[in-house]
Amino acid sequence: MHLLNLILNHIFGRKYYANIINTRGTDRCEICCFIFHNRQEAEDHRRSLNDNRSFMYIETISFRSRKEY
Repeated sequence: MHLLNLILNHIFGRKYYANIINTRGTDRCEICCFIFHNRQEAEDHRRSLNDNRSFMYIETISFRSRKEY
């Protein structure tokens, strides 16, 4: 199974996660500056945004990339 994952990662790229945030008081939405290796790290970051008065969490997206982050 490990070999299959290596082949798929090479062909399609590795899977990463990022959070989309909104700057409070504006209509500006953007991807935050962190890229996460797994969904749990992205969820931990989302929970930390709940106490933030500058940004509001919108959603978590996943994407694939051949570039190593």
